[in-house]
Amino acid sequence: MAAKAKKKVKKKKNNLLMIAVSFAIFLFLSVIGGYFALLYAGDRMIEENVQKLQDLKAEPTVIYDKHGVEMTSLIRQKNREYKPINEMPKVLINAFLAVEDKRFYEHKGVDMVRIGGAIVNDIKKGSLAEGGSTITQQLARNVFLTLDQTFWRKTKEMSIAIGLERKYSKDQILEMYLNRVYLGEGEFGVEDAARYYFGRSVSDDKFTVAEAAMLAAIPKAPSTYSPFNNPEKAKLRRDTVIRLMYEQGIITNEQKDAAQAEPLPTEPHEVAGASLKKGYRAFFDNMVEESEAKFGVTEEELYRGGWHIYTTFDPKVQDAMIEEYANAKNFPKDGAKRGVESSMIVIDAKTGGIAGMMGGRNYAPKGFNYATDMKRQPGSSFKPIAVFAPAVNKDINKWNANSQLSNKRQSFNGYEPRNYNNRYTETVSMSRAMIDSANIPPVWLLNEIGVSESLAYLKTVGIELTPKDRNLAIALGGLDVGISPLDMAQAYTPFVNGGVVSEAHSITKVENKAEGVVREYKPQQAEALKPEAAWEVHTMLERAVQEGTGKAARISGRHVAGKTGTTQSIAGDSKANKDAWFVGYTPEYVGAVWMGFDPEDKQHLMHQGSSMTAQMFSKVLATALKGVPSSDFVRPEGVVQHKQEEVKPEIQLAADMSLDTSTNKLMVVLSWIGGADGDTYDLYRISENGERQLISAGMKETSYVDVLDSPKQYQYQVVPRNAQGEEGTPSKPVPIDSKKLENLINQDPGHNEEGNDQGQNPDGTENGNGEIPPDQGTGETSEHTNNGDGSQPPNPGTGEVPPDILNPDPSQTDGSSNEIKLPPPPQEEGQNQFPDASNG
Repeated sequence: MAAKAKKKVKKKKNNLLMIAVSFAIFLFLSVIGGYFALLYAGDRMIEENVQKLQDLKAEPTVIYDKHGVEMTSLIRQKNREYKPINEMPKVLINAFLAVEDKRFYEHKGVDMVRIGGAIVNDIKKGSLAEGGSTITQQLARNVFLTLDQTFWRKTKEMSIAIGLERKYSKDQILEMYLNRVYLGEGEFGVEDAARYYFGRSVSDDKFTVAEAAMLAAIPKAPSTYSPFNNPEKAKLRRDTVIRLMYEQGIITNEQKDAAQAEPLPTEPHEVAGASLKKGYRAFFDNMVEESEAKFGVTEEELYRGGWHIYTTFDPKVQDAMIEEYANAKNFPKDGAKRGVESSMIVIDAKTGGIAGMMGGRNYAPKGFNYATDMKRQPGSSFKPIAVFAPAVNKDINKWNANSQLSNKRQSFNGYEPRNYNNRYTETVSMSRAMIDSANIPPVWLLNEIGVSESLAYLKTVGIELTPKDRNLAIALGGLDVGISPLDMAQAYTPFVNGGVVSEAHSITKVENKAEGVVREYKPQQAEALKPEAAWEVHTMLERAVQEGTGKAARISGRHVAGKTGTTQSIAGDSKANKDAWFVGYTPEYVGAVWMGFDPEDKQHLMHQGSSMTAQMFSKVLATALKGVPSSDFVRPEGVVQHKQEEVKPEIQLAADMSLDTSTNKLMVVLSWIGGADGDTYDLYRISENGERQLISAGMKETSYVDVLDSPKQYQYQVVPRNAQGEEGTPSKPVPIDSKKLENLINQDPGHNEEGNDQGQNPDGTENGNGEIPPDQGTGETSEHTNNGDGSQPPNPGTGEVPPDILNPDPSQTDGSSNEIKLPPPPQEEGQNQFPDASNG
């Protein structure tokens, strides 16, 4: 039995051995067969496409505007000068070998050592990486294949690389590679790139080690390592290549130090590719980034040619921007060393397609784009999306244009916002709060609905704030990081689009007929607001332009809605603004405009407000829409139009004594709030014996300066009249308040030192010259007025937290922590139309 069992085991082992040997032979034959199949496939592809190695000419990539008209083309023709390898300096060749393929002369097209390392990296990263490709493989990919990172593409690449090594010498392969490698900015080949970046040929005696290393540094990521696009990253990468050259014995230590100390080129010597109209570059660069991010078509592929890119670009909009941005009169006064920066973006109101953008007043190719990359506090332009929209959407029966919101001076557990003109009432309608840009009502309303409600809504329109923004300051646009004009424009699309938010985008379709590729944009739209809520907020925004702070945005014969916004300067006095915004729309387009110094300092202060941004919006859209029939906003189907009832508020008058420093005459600065839309005002001076003297009649403004011949104790009264001339309820007679004049007389002459607001007293009282911030063209002024008791918040430039920015209680901000230090809420504009007191 034992012998029989042993015989059975032995037979089983023999069977297993036979199976193992058979599998090994099969595997060996498969590998050999696969190898020869790989060789055959590679040779076949090279044979069928050998012309590609001889001729670089390709069909250009064409970029189309929204009408299907060619905007520009990226022409990739033969190199201006094909450079033989024997005319290239050894240091240039060695620089590329050092960083791209140091075993180039040892492998047969595929470096198994590098591939092994790449596989390990792929496993760690969980994706296919480009590491492991030899120079021969890169040539194979660049000439014969697309840049899709797939397994079969990689297999084809290896097959062609082996075939190239069998057909051509190493020097021939290296020569072809160096004349075809993409080196950014639309440049292919080392000769063209050297002339573009350095203004000289690679065979020039002055061509340096540092220049060779710079060219070798670019192929890894052409956009990232362009010396014009990212000089810091480019230098770091170049210096790494120089170090590798030293470590591999290509250069000496002295050459390494000298090369790393050499500065980078700062401007191109030749322009690559087809011409692009001046002012179109910001849109073009944004489009190229979107091409790769959303459609997988890289800049290199675009410049290699053969693509058709269909965009949302509207040349009429862009040309209108270019025209207005070229006019310095459209911007605040320049500072000592630089002008005010500005950006603008316009998107299709229905689709979100970007019609045009200005990335800055002097946008540099691939530079910082102020329309998309900038983050600044939006001020009151944030109120509609942070407070009013989420409140109305939550319960339109409770919160709507006619709802009465608190407008009295109050503290929200330590947080004490103030109205721009320091005037308060018990209540005010939501519509009036929007029109006049009052600050108390939106903060009170946000406290009522909860900060979480606001944050959730903001997320639906594409705005995600930081944890530090979980507080009531967001009601006034006081954000931790800030927001871009692109984000603001996108967030306003629901108001004109029946509550639907449309993602901002610049490409509708990309196609490459030769490659059989067609990729279309899938609209990213979602209902952010109920249609009735969107229309309710829209009607308030339209009134804000018709009769409120956005008057400068009006366009003759067209319907416009929108909201202004300004934020307080932290480097200057109470007359300076850090940021000025206008975000608004017509039935066709939504636009966002920003202006401000970047950075601001005492020599660079902006003294105009958001009237400038509103005017820019008006001028650009008026020109862009010439020839387009005027249309009205369309109320969503089924939405009932609610009549906005206005409670006629009591007129409140203030009369502040001051001094005209130019004439040394006493004057009384009069300002008032209240009345109804369309009212005019008669202003009376009342003498001590009760006699009334009319000093101004039929005024549409809400301010007046009365210059006195003698220091008499007058009283003043305002009488409103409606459109029919009927007299309304007059204000209470108000005596002259002489506190400001007393402050002027008692002012410490040595107080105006650095670190304090100009003209501000040590105890924080109003500036002693008695001047009121002047009207900026639309009746706007900053909120830097006294608290009613003669005090102002501490100077924000000193780092001291103003009293109105104290941290809210967690129970009032849906769980925010007292550990959070809130950003200063922006000092906002309003209806106050103070004339320049210095002019009398």
